[in-house]
Amino acid sequence: MKRKSRARKFFRRMAYVLLAILLVWIIAVQSGCFSMRTSDAEWAKKLQQKGQSIAPKFLDIVDKNGRRIHAVAISASDTLPLAVLVHGSPGSSDAYLDYLGDTMLTRKARLVAVDRPGFGHTEGFVKPEPSLDAQAAAVQAIANQLAPHEKVLLVGHSLGGPVIARFAMDYPEQTAGLVIVAGSIDPVQEEHPWWQSVVDVPPVKWLTPKALWTSNAEIIPLKKELEKMLPLWPCITCPVRIIHAVNDCLVPVANVDFAKKMLVNCPDLKVEILPDGDHFILWSREEKIAATLESLLHK
Repeated sequence: MKRKSRARKFFRRMAYVLLAILLVWIIAVQSGCFSMRTSDAEWAKKLQQKGQSIAPKFLDIVDKNGRRIHAVAISASDTLPLAVLVHGSPGSSDAYLDYLGDTMLTRKARLVAVDRPGFGHTEGFVKPEPSLDAQAAAVQAIANQLAPHEKVLLVGHSLGGPVIARFAMDYPEQTAGLVIVAGSIDPVQEEHPWWQSVVDVPPVKWLTPKALWTSNAEIIPLKKELEKMLPLWPCITCPVRIIHAVNDCLVPVANVDFAKKMLVNCPDLKVEILPDGDHFILWSREEKIAATLESLLHK
């Protein structure tokens, strides 16, 4: 009897411990402890560690939909061309930390990395924005602020790819060129596993870091958003560079063939399919992507 009593007490204590751990996890998740964002103070420190002597500027611009968009900018001179850097999903502006810390690149271009709606420090953090035209409008708000009378270059990784493509469709007069890195642009390739719908519903949603379920909430409707863009691809009339890896398991390389088929009015399309690498070439092949961006600065 004593053994059974001790066993009950042990399992009861373990149940309390597990419940406490679960509650701590839920509180941490819901308070944004896994939000995948860098504070402005951390940005400055990290850039200094990379040898960047130019102090970053932090922007909070209201777009035409009334949402406050946060961005981080590096500018050696206001006369340099502007390149807008758009992250994937999940993510934030700090996906481009190494680029803003690249002193060679920042001598040739003004760089601004945007926190897309629902991520980073943009107003409405963890409030998903599934609409790609609304995402493009958020990017335009930053471009309007920093280069109101100029065309801008745009770099987009993963889901940032269709965002900058939509920008070029909606605002061709403001688009100097695109660099699409591992972009998810083909609606046919947007197949999602069953568990994505499960993550979007409580109680699983409560246990999932906010940045992840925010990402889930914009990826699930992505196929329909890409289908809306199908008749708009002929509107892209600027130079386009596409970089993709053969071994990308998250965004199939078949997206490249789609781009070749759809960019019928693109006057200068160049595609590079990397024989090695994966979906994360934005970081593993930074030199390649930075060089590609630089090549468009002189167009």
